[in-house]
Amino acid sequence: MIRLSAIAQLPLALTLVVASSGAALSATSATLSPTSPAKSLASTHDDFCGEVQRRLVATSLPLRNVIEPDFESFKLSKPGIEPLRTHQFVVRNSSGMPIGVSCKTKSADHLRAVHGARAAADPNVPGNPHSCRDVHREMIREIVAELSAAERALLREPPQRVMLDADVLRYTGSQWVKSAAEAYRGEDGRLHLRAAALFAEWEDWRWKIMPESWRGNHYCHLVAPEYIRALMRGAAREPTTTSK
Repeated sequence: MIRLSAIAQLPLALTLVVASSGAALSATSATLSPTSPAKSLASTHDDFCGEVQRRLVATSLPLRNVIEPDFESFKLSKPGIEPLRTHQFVVRNSSGMPIGVSCKTKSADHLRAVHGARAAADPNVPGNPHSCRDVHREMIREIVAELSAAERALLREPPQRVMLDADVLRYTGSQWVKSAAEAYRGEDGRLHLRAAALFAEWEDWRWKIMPESWRGNHYCHLVAPEYIRALMRGAAREPTTTSK
């Protein structure tokens, strides 16, 4: 595993590994369905994780997105349920460009338990549960939508060649904060994106003995849209394939 040396302790790894499997972005892929007008995921902004929350669970509840100034404060933060609160931390390279975004959000079943059935999509309905990988999919779609036809034609990595690997799922906060989003060149020669997630539903019987602050949470380490755009354009340092 290779990390940017200046931010080795932070939650984005430019991990150079051989890919196993991934899902290509395609026109037939399922999309997230927010219930209010969507804000863009094509760039990092102060309500980015708030928008991730809305899309993951299709909620229109008012919320406050807290921007954490450093990773230590982000590690200690917990998303809030009443009122709804999310937390965001952005990793930047030496030039100041965002390369990773970490979000702490609440699960759909917790929102429904506290705010009623209309607060979020029913996670028991097939197609409603959404993953951090789905957020990467939406980011790519919106990045490409902002490009002109000429710019799309010049992409080194067109969207149909970007592979979206299944999330690496962690079950404790201590595991998740040490994990990372990944952008890497696979053995198949394609660009792969892989998010790292923590997902503990409020009603899941396995977590009933855990503290309430730990239950009902959905966390995502994501590759930042600015870095995805740069990789697709060939304007960022190219990940190299190595063996694990």
